[in-house]
Amino acid sequence: MKKKIKNKKNTMKTEIKDVSSTKKKVQIEINAQEFNVFYEKALKEMIKELEMPGFRKGMVPESIAKEKISENNILGYGAELAVKEKWDEFLETTDLEIISQPAIEVMKVAKDNEFIFSAEVEVLSEITLPDYISIAKSINKEKAEVSEKEIEDALKWLQQSRAKFANKQGPVEKGDYIEITVVNNNLKDAFMVNEGESFINMNINEEKQVNDSKIRVDAIKKVELPEINDELAKTLGKFDTLESLKNNIKEGIQQEKDIALKQKQRGEALEKIASKTKIEVPESLIQRECSGLINNLQNRVKNELNISFEEYLAQTKKTKEQVEQEFRKIGEQRVRNFLIIRQIIKNQDIKLTNEEIEARMNEILANYPDKSQIDLERIKLYIEDELKNEKVFELLGI
Repeated sequence: MKKKIKNKKNTMKTEIKDVSSTKKKVQIEINAQEFNVFYEKALKEMIKELEMPGFRKGMVPESIAKEKISENNILGYGAELAVKEKWDEFLETTDLEIISQPAIEVMKVAKDNEFIFSAEVEVLSEITLPDYISIAKSINKEKAEVSEKEIEDALKWLQQSRAKFANKQGPVEKGDYIEITVVNNNLKDAFMVNEGESFINMNINEEKQVNDSKIRVDAIKKVELPEINDELAKTLGKFDTLESLKNNIKEGIQQEKDIALKQKQRGEALEKIASKTKIEVPESLIQRECSGLINNLQNRVKNELNISFEEYLAQTKKTKEQVEQEFRKIGEQRVRNFLIIRQIIKNQDIKLTNEEIEARMNEILANYPDKSQIDLERIKLYIEDELKNEKVFELLGI
């Protein structure tokens, strides 16, 4: 496909060629008269920086300066100025959704001649989707249920959070609370010991190989647990009875499971739509997503595990290349889902009202007492994406 555009502002001519479904080559041409303006501008700016004996900096006469500055340097700088201005001008008028920096190639440059350059870019292209509404209807809409065991486990966790501890002499027993050090990397941890765990019968300062790590017990404490009754419930918030606490726990677990199930169903729907759709995923988006995943992992390793990324790789017995390959698959799937959702938004002409955006904006800003450092424009863009995505899933019934 070739597309020719003549800019109405001036004599700039533009031709767009397909390289692939996600790449375009844009060729831009300006006439000799317009390029000479950039040539003269380049010469003047270079003279400002020119130093020669007998002249103050920037005050060298043009006729003398042209003998000092090579023609190729003037043409090169003039081409740079022309490319920057004309590419920005193209971006203001094009309908292409460009997602990468341009790979620029100067094709013709000479004084008193037309100037031609090309820019190869990645773009978001149209996708032909299958019947996504029918596909979404085929997804199992099972309901999440909360079991009594889940409620009891949550109660036990709350019981343990209100436990009292007393230092203990003697070996570790079931139900004791221990503090340990992973000798390999000096990581600290603390927890209650369950029946059958490897720490049973260990003593303070004793070391033992557990799986691939050497563990040292630093402290052993006897645990005194409160009874699970109305009195415990009263210490955990505005609960008068154990029953009201249980109801609150059930509601919380139900909400968490509903969210998790909804995400699972949405993922299944997008996966089914993707399996029936031919999508060429732009490489730049995959790379961007992978870089974000790698950076997040490196920050977590540093801040939460307190070890270097190299140590993390050694402990997980993986190479950096293997981690990158795993993240590439995740990144490609995320980008594929983004492209599908984006196309549905376009197909259905999904729009937002100012009232919808403002209501969500106020909801988010309520969590920030100091709003002076907030990038409101960035938050607004995030909100628009979030709300449009939600409308897509409402349309799909999931």
